[in-house]
Amino acid sequence: MATIVDVAKLAGVSTATVSRVINETGNVRTATKKKVLAAVKELNFSPNHSAQVLQTKQTKTIGMIFPDASSIYFYEIIRGIISHVNKHGFQIIIGSAHDEEEELKTAFRFLNGRSVDGLVVMAPSLTNGELFTLPINHNTPIVFISVPPIKAGTTSVVLDNFNSAYEMTEHLIRLGHKRIAFIHGSPNNYDSKRRYAGYLKSLKDNGISGSIEAEGNFTEDSGYKACQQLIKSKENPTAIFAANDAMAIGAIESAKDQKLKVPEDIAIVGFDDISTSQYITPALTTIRVPLYKMGQLVCKTLLHKIRSNPAEHLNAAERIVIPLDLVIRESCGAKIK
Repeated sequence: MATIVDVAKLAGVSTATVSRVINETGNVRTATKKKVLAAVKELNFSPNHSAQVLQTKQTKTIGMIFPDASSIYFYEIIRGIISHVNKHGFQIIIGSAHDEEEELKTAFRFLNGRSVDGLVVMAPSLTNGELFTLPINHNTPIVFISVPPIKAGTTSVVLDNFNSAYEMTEHLIRLGHKRIAFIHGSPNNYDSKRRYAGYLKSLKDNGISGSIEAEGNFTEDSGYKACQQLIKSKENPTAIFAANDAMAIGAIESAKDQKLKVPEDIAIVGFDDISTSQYITPALTTIRVPLYKMGQLVCKTLLHKIRSNPAEHLNAAERIVIPLDLVIRESCGAKIK
């Protein structure tokens, strides 16, 4: 089995240089780095993980906490994180938590055991500020997804929900709709709240008084039931804006079952552009969220924090906003006007 000495000898450098290349510490010239990596590959050298941890004080491991790691939405983000992690020699541990108490327990387990160098936490329904104290209290970089930064030292990657929902509502208004209903996502969900705020602002700016609303929880079934409620209501909406695609898909099926044509009788739009949105009938008009790229950005941000001086990130809250795109398909009616 090859050792670091064998790699150094083949590459014609010192063992210290090999160590710097493998652990990505210090400055090494590009040409030298290429020689070392070529020697590593030729000798099939695999660094001793325990020795690396002792030497660099890093586990080369990132922890991830998601509400439901099996959902398509979160899976795409995780896929983006993994693709970037693999390029930089890190591995991942995934924990799933369905409420804030579970998220805290999972985070403490990762941090107290010193098993990770950094954490990614998806907490769109966060109300307990204790999670935001973790980066400083444990001196460990953490990147939050879909939460507003509250405390100094936190970094949050968020979607441009407000402006995108505003744009979607404007689109429906340009198509002639004035009675536009909104189906909410889960209570306390940050993304849903910002999308609702954008919807309200567009109505106000266009002189449309009074919103039409129904409750949902981001599932197709809740969208189906919300659409039933809206169609039977006295407000009689001509368009429905669901806070995510799953609810919009449920709403389309509900409208069909109530003998309404989409979009001729009622327009229905969503948010996220999940993979099935383009294949349903009619194809769904929505806001495209680049989930895979979002995961890559989250990972890139976390690795930067891991490799930099922690003191640089303690004084300010960092907020990274991802712009989104309107995707016009058949369900809004624009294609037939």
